Amino acid sequence: MLISEIISEAKNSKGPKQGWKAYCQNTPADKMSASWLSSCKARGYKSRETGKSQLRGNKRTKLDNKRAKSEKYGGWVSPTRSG
Repeated sequence: MLISEIISEAKNSKGPKQGWKAYCQNTPADKMSASWLSSCKARGYKSRETGKSQLRGNKRTKLDNKRAKSEKYGGWVSPTRSG
């Protein structure tokens, strides 16, 4: 494989080859890049590790150790307020 093929393959990569669900469930968090880890959390495949809470309806819910999807992926967690 040529170096130019590796570079062009890396530029075209917008996600894992095997799909997000398989990647997120089979890869430990310390082996993922920060961007892909946050994407896994937003999609609801990895649990969130934060001390923050959010309004869910009219109740406040903690996000620690929850697999909550962000609004972009059909969930209830606002991506700008959750961190």
